Amino acid sequence: MKKKYIVRFTDDERKQLEEIEKHGKSPAYKIKHANILLTIDANGHEKTAEVFRCHRGTVCNIRQRFVEKGMKLALEL
Repeated sequence: MKKKYIVRFTDDERKQLEEIEKHGKSPAYKIKHANILLTIDANGHEKTAEVFRCHRGTVCNIRQRFVEKGMKLALEL
């Protein structure tokens, strides 16, 4: 399946996601979404969904929100 939404991070975006992941002071869903975004490129939808025990559609929605609306909205519910 061809990926419609390609995730590419700037250095600042990657750093922000890694900070959310490392410090663990954000809501659990936000940390999970940050982790999903950080692993999306390497594993694809199916593997990422399996690793984080969520539906493949959740991964697709996070990817789409990141591409269309930016990181802040991608990290929200």
